[in-house]
Amino acid sequence: MLDEVERLLNYEIRSQLAQQIKVTGGRLSADLGHLRVQFVLQQGGEPGKAYQELFERVGPFLSRTLQETLQLRGRPQVAFHFDRDAIQMERIRVLLSAEKADAAAAEPEPAEDAPTDD
Repeated sequence: MLDEVERLLNYEIRSQLAQQIKVTGGRLSADLGHLRVQFVLQQGGEPGKAYQELFERVGPFLSRTLQETLQLRGRPQVAFHFDRDAIQMERIRVLLSAEKADAAAAEPEPAEDAPTDD
């Protein structure tokens, strides 16, 4: 379902803002009535008022399209939430990668095999 939300945002909604949204996770309620979509912005940063207005505009379209595409009985109410955890995990991944690269650069290169006196 989240893949479908991301596809709709990227290909069906004509908005530069929608193109910047990367879906990172979500949760569908047991009764299939509510879908919570977690997202980050591809260019980084936090969403502003323009994104809130976008979500209010496209919510009904997403709800109706998901109902039709997934053949649900009712229309799920779609809510978007900025995923701060994904941003934090990306920062940690970058730091660990940089530390690993620094450690590899600091290690001396192995010496070439020297001839032995056999």
